[in-house]
Amino acid sequence: MVGASANFDTMITPVVVDALRLRWFVPPEVGETVRWGLSWNVDSPRRWAVAEPAWVSTAEVRTSSKPLKWRLPRDGSDIREPVQPAIGRDGALQFMFDAESPVPSRIDAAGALQLCAGTPRDGTNARQEWTDFDENASTTGVVRRLRLMSLESDMLPDPKLPHGPSWGWATRQFVPGSERFYELARAPRALRSYQLTDREWGPRREDFLLVDLETAS
Repeated sequence: MVGASANFDTMITPVVVDALRLRWFVPPEVGETVRWGLSWNVDSPRRWAVAEPAWVSTAEVRTSSKPLKWRLPRDGSDIREPVQPAIGRDGALQFMFDAESPVPSRIDAAGALQLCAGTPRDGTNARQEWTDFDENASTTGVVRRLRLMSLESDMLPDPKLPHGPSWGWATRQFVPGSERFYELARAPRALRSYQLTDREWGPRREDFLLVDLETAS
């Protein structure tokens, strides 16, 4: 595990909160104890590389009681393949992810975790998120820092998808070097996302809330 706090009995984990989750769940406050449902996926190290580059969590893995999921394989074929919802645990930190068969005994999670479920705001349908999340995978921790992370994205060639020397698939990806960070005393009421040009599917800038979550190691 990399990214521990000065107190060796605890560790700090970066958690990304997107605009939808900020609308659905009560915004965190510095010093507050929260109970959250967190997730990670194999694209997180690339997608959230700028969030906290040195962060790595070596987590023990167990399968979740949630049913199998089906997804299209990365080779571009149309034959769906099963993935097993699984739970990673590193000290008091837990998160869900989709594991390919055979389910590993441990994984190295990097990039950042993402908020899936929190304290629902009144009048939202966010309670369904806890229904979909494995209740045995929740994490309780203390919010130690809040930052606004602003990233530019554009349609760029995706090397993970089928491609040749002069053709390939493009997906929306974050533009390296476009990241901006702002320290926050409190969470914003909303997060912005806006187009940077008039070009359809062109570059856009999107804001995220980046939380330093402290848990027991």
